[in-house]
Amino acid sequence: MKARYIDLEGRTVDEALVRYLEEHSKDISEIRYKVLQLPDRNNNARVRIFLDTEDFDVIDEVAREFLHRLGVKGGIDIDVDEYGRYYVNFDIRELDSTLIGHQGQTLRAINHILTSIVKKRKPNVRVQFDIAHYRRRRVKRAINKAIAILKIMEAQGRTEMAYDAPIQSDEVEAVRRFLKTRGYTMERLKVRGRRIKSKTGEPVYIIRKLSEEEMAQELSEVEES
Repeated sequence: MKARYIDLEGRTVDEALVRYLEEHSKDISEIRYKVLQLPDRNNNARVRIFLDTEDFDVIDEVAREFLHRLGVKGGIDIDVDEYGRYYVNFDIRELDSTLIGHQGQTLRAINHILTSIVKKRKPNVRVQFDIAHYRRRRVKRAINKAIAILKIMEAQGRTEMAYDAPIQSDEVEAVRRFLKTRGYTMERLKVRGRRIKSKTGEPVYIIRKLSEEEMAQELSEVEES
């Protein structure tokens, strides 16, 4: 998988950036970066250099146009993970709760619209838009819930157990990625081939231990990628 960023350290932010610029014969205007850590008494400065400036610029332009259309000022933070997925967080403060909406419904609509705009220009870019880190906080809670379930399963010697809490589709994907590192997966509960829903109409998921064959298949897919 093609790397999307590189992290560098230096005694100062400028030192870290200059090191990269000199090694790659670039000007500061040609790169996109974010400061991960400012220097202090015990730590160097850390910066993240985005290697695909075209993807970054498209995402940044769409995010800024969104704020412009709203007629508000706000912070925009863009990051990318090791899988090449971009994450954009808006900090609008006075409108945060309004734009998130009940259980994140408004935010999901905003994410769908902005993601569609980005993909129209860059079809292969994977990006998620967030407000006040709402979605990231939900993912963290979902993973913590999965960890608690794993502990119960291991203590009771069980190979599967229901995930007994509301969870959204993007959270399921994140939990699956986490569980895969532990030898487990999360899947929709089915009875006689029919997907089961809770009393409130939400999908019901179970956490299940992967078989040796499934683990071998997962490893081969990782090696191929």
